[in-house]
Amino acid sequence: MQQSLASRLRANAHWYLFVAPALLLLLAFMGFPLYRSLELSFFEWKGLLPRKWVGLQNFEKLFADRYFWNALSHTVIFAISATVGTVGIGFLLAVAISRRVPLHGLYRFAFYLPVMLPMTVVAALWARIYEPNFGLLNTTLETIGLGFLAQTWLGSLDLALPSVIAVCIWQYAGFPMIVLLAAIEGIPEELHQAATLDGVSEPERMRYLIIPMIWPVLVSISVVQLIFSLKVFDLVWVMTKGGPAESSAVLGTYLYRRAFEQQEYGYASAVAVAMFAVIFTVTYLYNRLSKVDSVEY
Repeated sequence: MQQSLASRLRANAHWYLFVAPALLLLLAFMGFPLYRSLELSFFEWKGLLPRKWVGLQNFEKLFADRYFWNALSHTVIFAISATVGTVGIGFLLAVAISRRVPLHGLYRFAFYLPVMLPMTVVAALWARIYEPNFGLLNTTLETIGLGFLAQTWLGSLDLALPSVIAVCIWQYAGFPMIVLLAAIEGIPEELHQAATLDGVSEPERMRYLIIPMIWPVLVSISVVQLIFSLKVFDLVWVMTKGGPAESSAVLGTYLYRRAFEQQEYGYASAVAVAMFAVIFTVTYLYNRLSKVDSVEY
């Protein structure tokens, strides 16, 4: 068996050479940093002084830290809300565009355009829009006689996190729209014609035809968006820095503060390991529980 394995390795050696550069990059930029973070999480280190072994104390401190649980809860709220919003709106946009509404090509471009913008640029733009005194949002509300709805959007304990989530949905709804539009357009036209002959309404067409046919794609894009949202940092940091009073803090901003403002690199590494555990768990559950067979037609 060993000779057989060795012969197979020799026979496929050239294919392994093709894979090697990508594998080396993956190990260098993902595997090694992950290993170093895990190693550092067992130490107390301020950056310049020698490291001190503390074992599991960083994790014990982490689980007892209410600020960590506050950031974790905000991260979960952000991820679920952003995923439901982006995928839900993206799906509705995809269905509308697939019906070939007038100027559907322009709509497809316009709704996808924000996805191509850097997140920091979008965050800075919307921070100006949300500005309470001269921002576009409050100014528009005042102009149309709805001034009573004007708020200090990013300065409110209750509205800061929802305001940031709304920006995330605005920017990224175009991504699931494009993916789901391709899936919808892959549904055979004969099925749509049969549904029309049967006299089904548009809600019934969506429920009994479109959603079942694109369900695997819908699940996949939802998981991708969920994982992406769990890693959020720059959008929150540029708009609120986790404030006011930690009301919009997420794991990314909490980690940044502990590492680069308080120089607690060992503790911050424990936070990073916790983030990895959450994302890994979501990915594992998806692979185990979301195996949906493709629809045959």
